[in-house]
Amino acid sequence: MDQSEKETRYAVISSDGHAGADLLDYRPYLEGRHHEEFDRWAAQMVNPFESEHLLSKAQDCNWDDRVRNADLESQGIVGEVIYPNTVPPFYPQTQFFVPPPPSDRAQYEQRWAGLRAHNRWLADFCAQSPGRRAGVAQIMLNDIGDAVAEIRWVKESGLFGGILVPGIPPGSALPPLFDPVYDPIWAACQDLDVPVNLHSGGGVPAYPHDPRGLAVLLSEITWFSNRVLAHLIFGGVFERFPRLKVAF
Repeated sequence: MDQSEKETRYAVISSDGHAGADLLDYRPYLEGRHHEEFDRWAAQMVNPFESEHLLSKAQDCNWDDRVRNADLESQGIVGEVIYPNTVPPFYPQTQFFVPPPPSDRAQYEQRWAGLRAHNRWLADFCAQSPGRRAGVAQIMLNDIGDAVAEIRWVKESGLFGGILVPGIPPGSALPPLFDPVYDPIWAACQDLDVPVNLHSGGGVPAYPHDPRGLAVLLSEITWFSNRVLAHLIFGGVFERFPRLKVAF
């Protein structure tokens, strides 16, 4: 390779990669008190995203370090931001994308345990290729204290992709994202320099899991994604937290 060729080479970084563990590989990352319930849930789990594509060997790219790197390098990609992709423990089976917030404390505790298991799996997965994977951890908004504690863990774990903030669908029992009740989350992210990520698929209503529901969802998904950013802007979040980093 001569000097001119070196000068025309670019480092390509994917800003929207997705990964997750094979279902049963999440079990070691769950607290022991959830293992029995996880075993029951996993035994009757039907993957809502199952398709011929996901059943092919390409699914291994979600969790196999060697296979994933080989696939990315074949496309000239040397680094990536990683969002979730596979089904975390206790995920509702009737959702196309991100489910609405839990309706009660018991449901929250269960799903929160599943997301924390994913976050810890993700930290280990990213550590297999240091510097190449900016893993994005998930939080929930039902318990502000839990969310802030997880943000601190994210910083300590080395998941430098930050956190994924879920959208809140209309009619939810949770306050909308423009409510100052979430200020401790924005403050923690600003103080710890943890980026906030917004991604399509969140904040949508619980449409029926059928062709009609999917068609309506796909026609509206961009609007609901924009809605999250609008809540932060009109809620004055960026005025109160001017050093907050948000990826949209």
